[in-house]
Amino acid sequence: FATQAERDYVFGVRFFETEYEQRLASLYLSGDIFELPGGTVAAGFGYETRKDELTSLPNQVAADGLFFGFSVDEGAIGDKTVDEFFAEVELPLLAGVTAFEELTVNLSTRYTDDEIYGGNWTGSYKLGWRPMDSVLIRGTYGTSFRAPNLRELFLAGQTGFNNSFFDPCYVPQSAINEATDEYDPALDRRDPVVLANCLANGVDPTLARIGAGITQYPVEIKSGGALDLFAEKSDSWTAGLVWDLPFNAFDLTIGGSYYEIDIRNTIIEPSENFIVGDCYGSATGNSPFCERITRDFTDETDPRITLIDAGFINRDNESARGVDLNLLFADTWTIFERPIDVTLDMRANRQLERSTLFVSADGVSDFNEFKGSFGFPAWKGRSIIRFDYADWRVTWETNYLGSVQLREELRDDFDDISGLSDTCFGPPDDVLCRDVDFAENYFRHAVSVYYYGDEWTLGAGIRNVLAEDPPFVDGSEVQALNNAPIGYGYDLMGRTYFFNVSYTFGGGE
Repeated sequence: FATQAERDYVFGVRFFETEYEQRLASLYLSGDIFELPGGTVAAGFGYETRKDELTSLPNQVAADGLFFGFSVDEGAIGDKTVDEFFAEVELPLLAGVTAFEELTVNLSTRYTDDEIYGGNWTGSYKLGWRPMDSVLIRGTYGTSFRAPNLRELFLAGQTGFNNSFFDPCYVPQSAINEATDEYDPALDRRDPVVLANCLANGVDPTLARIGAGITQYPVEIKSGGALDLFAEKSDSWTAGLVWDLPFNAFDLTIGGSYYEIDIRNTIIEPSENFIVGDCYGSATGNSPFCERITRDFTDETDPRITLIDAGFINRDNESARGVDLNLLFADTWTIFERPIDVTLDMRANRQLERSTLFVSADGVSDFNEFKGSFGFPAWKGRSIIRFDYADWRVTWETNYLGSVQLREELRDDFDDISGLSDTCFGPPDDVLCRDVDFAENYFRHAVSVYYYGDEWTLGAGIRNVLAEDPPFVDGSEVQALNNAPIGYGYDLMGRTYFFNVSYTFGGGE
């Protein structure tokens, strides 16, 4: 280069200087207070003050996104102070009397004073009742409060690109008549709900196209903090029973709990795929996420998305309901005159609800139920059986995920097809087909053997003993890698082997 200015025009440095600082002081007092018929009352009291400060400063190259292939990142600057007072008391009301072998109440409360969001009380209330020694009936009720953290509040504008973003409003190649190169509604297999929502948001799904049926193009994604976020609040309660069955020959415990959790104003950072999918796949036709999509309507045949706002937002409500079931069996078996301790631990979860609710500025509700879809199976469970003899332990573990399917409003029906589909070949082999957006029941097993010495521990085992393949799915419908769903608990590695060795120093006197 002839001059330094010429070199600086081509080359540069992109860097950040980020510092997170927290100052915290706390005081806690605890002890026994007085006696009740069931025992001694214990209590604790405390105070904590905390100041968080975030300073993340980019240079101009990073802040303006001047490097080719690098996004804009303006950093984050902000601080806030939180003061909290809390107290807890445990009251053993009764013990050792008829129908009340134990009756204990635990009460706790906390007052949070957030510099930005003000004060809020939360509490937790627990009850344990033993009508007899072998039965415990328990219940809890609690509330929570979480103000947005520094990143959610003060993260400055960041942009990036999804270079192969799929636009559901653009005419796919399968809907174009090869002879005329024109859109043919008889060939269009897109969901009518999607077509209607595209039209309602200003895009004609029969005209929008790029060349020969291209539906993917680069889209800029913007994220960042928001000072208008609400604090998260929740209510939750549980009720359950634990029964230690009085068998002399072996130990058996059965337990079950019902839970219900409702979170208001959950703070989320939605992905660009979720935003577009919810907008154009909404059953209500008026998703609050549509306003986060910016299009260029200069050309009605090519109204591309130019920006998607994926910054932090409050979800109006998130709910979860379900039942947890437990079984624990323990016994000692004699095999070849050797005592073998056997333990079977089985746990299962039945999901009754897993839903979200968004309400638009116009008051239109957008409700989504996820129970039974990928990531939220109606049933899931785990069982472990252990055999212990002297210093040896053999374990067999089984994990179970129930069958799942894409949510109903996003699901494709069987269609008559004339050309290729994502997951079938068309006539004459396949006349009726749909995308593979479901998975059957899935079991995964593992086995291990361990030796526990005074100083040495040796272990070896096999994960996914039966080499159970993950289910096959269509990657355009379900988040997947090479047609295997990722992020949902399925094993993508196949059968794997492991060996562990550990040594404890200074184990002897």
